[in-house]
Amino acid sequence: METMLFLEQDVDERSPTLNCIIEIARRKKCDLKCVFLVPVSLEIVDWIQVQEKQVKVAMAKAEEIGKKIHEKLAAEGIKFSWKVTPFTPTAFMESVREMMPADVVIVGKLALEPLAEKGIKHLEDLSISLSCPVLPARSLIKEKSSTGQILSRMLLFGAASAGIYFGFFPLLDKLNKIVYMKGGVLDALALMLTVPIVAYTYGSFTEGIPKLLGLEKSVKH
Repeated sequence: METMLFLEQDVDERSPTLNCIIEIARRKKCDLKCVFLVPVSLEIVDWIQVQEKQVKVAMAKAEEIGKKIHEKLAAEGIKFSWKVTPFTPTAFMESVREMMPADVVIVGKLALEPLAEKGIKHLEDLSISLSCPVLPARSLIKEKSSTGQILSRMLLFGAASAGIYFGFFPLLDKLNKIVYMKGGVLDALALMLTVPIVAYTYGSFTEGIPKLLGLEKSVKH
């Protein structure tokens, strides 16, 4: 991995998430780019009077944080660049695209609702739009685990996922007729139980991937 892009709304230099991303950049010795987003409300009629000063102060604060990170990482030989922008759908997409390309995009605090008009309702939508993997920062901050524990867990849930794929899915048409699509209460309950079990099994397998790639920042309690 050569370049990582981090997206954060209401950036705070004391944020554990931001510090986690910085530590990952140090450990992987990769370039770090950041887009710091300052929320604005386009629905307030007196936007200029109410928000202009607040937005200006927030953007200045984010710029100072960017400068501090730049000085810190430059001294360690790590390339860092950043951009501060008002969080509107158009400004967001333009700013993020300006910071591309990146090998991976990490998303910290980010409200996706304003981006719906751009067709971005989930992180998967952003990944498709940018043609780049997009990961939530929370998936990188986990309890400390050994490689053996990670592999054991992935092996367990990987085997279960394979069993579901090769054993359960081929029988799905038959099970629909016998169990899921009969229209009764028990049939509905069976369907409600099956979906989260399948999702949990697959999710438990895939959550080990960032750990093995060295993207995870371990924390101790």
